[in-house]
Amino acid sequence: MKNIRQNLVKKILELLKGLEDKEYEKFYEEFGAVLKVGIHTDFENKNKIVDLARFKTSKSDGKWVSLKAYVDNMQPDQKEIYYITGENMTALLNSPLLEQLKAKEYEVLLMSDPVDEWVVQSLTEYDGKLLKSAEKGDLALGKIDNDKKDKYDGLFKQLRLLLEEKIKEVKPSTRLTDSLACLSGASSDMSAYLEKILKASGQKTPDTKRILELNMNHPVVDKINSIFEKDAAAPVLKDYADLLFDLATISEGGISPDGWVS
Repeated sequence: MKNIRQNLVKKILELLKGLEDKEYEKFYEEFGAVLKVGIHTDFENKNKIVDLARFKTSKSDGKWVSLKAYVDNMQPDQKEIYYITGENMTALLNSPLLEQLKAKEYEVLLMSDPVDEWVVQSLTEYDGKLLKSAEKGDLALGKIDNDKKDKYDGLFKQLRLLLEEKIKEVKPSTRLTDSLACLSGASSDMSAYLEKILKASGQKTPDTKRILELNMNHPVVDKINSIFEKDAAAPVLKDYADLLFDLATISEGGISPDGWVS
């Protein structure tokens, strides 16, 4: 039975590899998510399945792209394969977390299948390029203006205190170019989408506080700072802190504590 199984899997993978692009895309539209399960569960055929996997990206205009094609199209200075996970493709494509990546012309894999959360746990690199979440960790995409950082340091500390039940840190963002705020996670944190999947399936997950990143070049941050400098205990600062958190939550397709939805 084991030999029969191995031979059947081998024949099926060979058949899929030999399909014309249009035929394979039709197959993948229907069964792609099931195929990707093998990346996490079938170590013996993992590499073959990875080559068969397809993803939509920030540049593919809704078309499927292989990891090989992604790597071939990487920018000369790009060292990693970037991805973002979530349930809504439109929300992923328009996520503020991608602003700096888009500005640098870096392509991002848009992973909207629940199984993708397990795919990225098993597929940590491809063709010598590490896979890196656009949502978590320091992307090292740009330098922080130290003068502005010092200018807003007091405000950021105050915002963190005002939001201490919701977030673990407030910091200057290297992800944002236009948006005011976004929520990110530490490299070791569970992604927001995985946490949502596990909770929806009834599993208990630790409450993970996320990081509120603010765009220091946004005029709203300067406005709030001017209020802080006049009166660090101004009650309106709490309103602004909640507003920043709500905007960051809504921008990624979440629901604010007040019931706002994107």
